[in-house]
Amino acid sequence: MKRAIAIAAVVLTILVGGQSQALAATFARPFEDNIATFTYDSGGDACSEAWALVPTIGWVMTAKGCFNKYGDIWRIQDGFADGSQTFIYWENWLKDGSTWRPYRHGECNNNLGAPSWGSCNKDYYESSSTNYYGDKGSRIRFQTCRRAPLDNVCTPGSIDAAPWIHNNA
Repeated sequence: MKRAIAIAAVVLTILVGGQSQALAATFARPFEDNIATFTYDSGGDACSEAWALVPTIGWVMTAKGCFNKYGDIWRIQDGFADGSQTFIYWENWLKDGSTWRPYRHGECNNNLGAPSWGSCNKDYYESSSTNYYGDKGSRIRFQTCRRAPLDNVCTPGSIDAAPWIHNNA
């Protein structure tokens, strides 16, 4: 029983850990949760991968996520048939004249199963257009994730290490 409680505590720490940094940001728009639709298209202008160490197999790419600037399209692939869901967590920040401010955030979830690619179509401000805060500048960062309790290294706080993409189509 103690072992089960200890394991549950570790899983909870993994799932909740690191959220304080990203959740400290106050986004102007509510969280967006989208389900991807099937697509034959793959790849994009910027991509990231999620890898997991699978016993008896080794390291496996479990998910791949990409952003395509033209059309503001997310593409997400489930790369490993184990029943876990893949998703992209993204943030969109806008320039307000002196600093970058959080504007939108959300997920593009792939429920299509491996090895299917799914896409979510968004509409972000371009860096060259006047934005919600009355200035010019739009940037996006994202991470590719999995909903598997023991291999989810993707927490809202871990996105701080993701590179920024300036959104100019």
